[in-house]
Amino acid sequence: MVASRITSLPTRYMAPWVAALFVLVALALRCSTFGNPNLGIDEQFYLLVGERMHQGALVYVDVWDRKPLGLFIIYWLFAFFSDPVVAYQVGACLSAAATGWIIWRLLSGLVAPQGALLGGLGYLILLGPFDGFGGQAPVFYNLIIIAAVALVWRGNAALRTGQSPYSIDLAMALCGLAIAIKPTTLFESAFLGIWCGWSLWRGGRRGMALAVPLMRWALLGAAPMALIGAWYVAIGHGGEWWHAMVTSSLIKQARPPEQLSFLGYALVLRAAPILVLALWGLIGIRQNRCLLAFLGGWLLAAFVGLFALFTFFAHYALPLLVPLSVAAGLAFARGGAGRISFAAFVAIYALWYDPTDFAWQRQARADMGQLAQLARAHDGGGGMLVFDGPPWLYAMTGEPFLSPLVFPLHLNHQIEHNVSHLDTDREIDRIVARRPGVVVMALSPRNAPVNWYATDHVRAYIAAHCYPNGVIALHEQVKRVPIGVFGDCR
Repeated sequence: MVASRITSLPTRYMAPWVAALFVLVALALRCSTFGNPNLGIDEQFYLLVGERMHQGALVYVDVWDRKPLGLFIIYWLFAFFSDPVVAYQVGACLSAAATGWIIWRLLSGLVAPQGALLGGLGYLILLGPFDGFGGQAPVFYNLIIIAAVALVWRGNAALRTGQSPYSIDLAMALCGLAIAIKPTTLFESAFLGIWCGWSLWRGGRRGMALAVPLMRWALLGAAPMALIGAWYVAIGHGGEWWHAMVTSSLIKQARPPEQLSFLGYALVLRAAPILVLALWGLIGIRQNRCLLAFLGGWLLAAFVGLFALFTFFAHYALPLLVPLSVAAGLAFARGGAGRISFAAFVAIYALWYDPTDFAWQRQARADMGQLAQLARAHDGGGGMLVFDGPPWLYAMTGEPFLSPLVFPLHLNHQIEHNVSHLDTDREIDRIVARRPGVVVMALSPRNAPVNWYATDHVRAYIAAHCYPNGVIALHEQVKRVPIGVFGDCR
């Protein structure tokens, strides 16, 4: 009886309590990872760049990557804190909770309270199995996209009467921010813009009455990236910015077909349960053609964003989890069947992620400390090269960068060969010629296909100039990886 009265309360009264619930669930699912600087190689690199930005490093010039500046600005903000590792992980946790909460708000206007609540909670549960337990970029921009989606859906009725509410302008501006964090959000953003334009057209807008809001929305969506590009041109580094944002993605090599097949199969296997639930939810609203078109189009746009990357690591599916969770919420709303399906969903995805393994995370933190201590103790004076290891070591040791190609895969992975504006072979030759004082690298190459030119040159340098100082079996998220420190190089 009490539960029934609570769920019948208006959404505005429930909102703070549901928000608190989502924060508590997000903390329960992620708090074991807090303080572990080696959750993922991507996010520790983003944080490293954010930290060095405080020291004057210019992205794309002093340190190179293909990610837009918006992502590094997020991590630059986290680097203000005394413990930036915990700061970004808590920030990611709150971002995940807020995303789940907006999913709940969106679903609250579409289905029974049970489906809305379980749909939002489902998103939080899915993040871990898809390697979103830390600060991967989608954990942040998913929040922006779902906010834009909610604004568009809320303004849809007005659009279909020929009105153009300011909430749509805000949604398009949010899409622009998302694109400035990850370009593949362009596809979801474009869908939202097309949907709004189509709705206005159905509302009777024609000619300039339709063209003016469309142009305004396009400008709002393009503004963040355009302003960043203009700033780089103004300071004389427009070429480096353009190469990072456009050219590098066009010239990057494709992964071998057998690797793509394996990754694709593994991703389909992992995604199958939530895909089935989402399909079940969409089938249930087939009579509501407008809602079905909106959710189906949004989901299709998210899938296009995944396939545009042309690789299928688990975390690349994180943007899909938002529309999939919304669609699954429609299925979870089906009374007892919905509750049973949610319980099965939780049980299945528990096979991929255990949030209670505090011991593993503690050991991972200790391993990173030992690795940093070993590298500091045996720097022969020429600086440190992390050729195949955790890039956050640069922050833990205070060592300077020997090259703008700081992210290890930009040196050791054949797919990244000559993708930056720098010639990779010449860059590795230049690094070796500087005589690093200590080299950190895995005992066996981990990133196939291997850049053997770079790997062989670094190994030859170690053999000729360095001593093996120790090996740390680094606890990564699902395995232990032996990382060697070769120092006292002369």
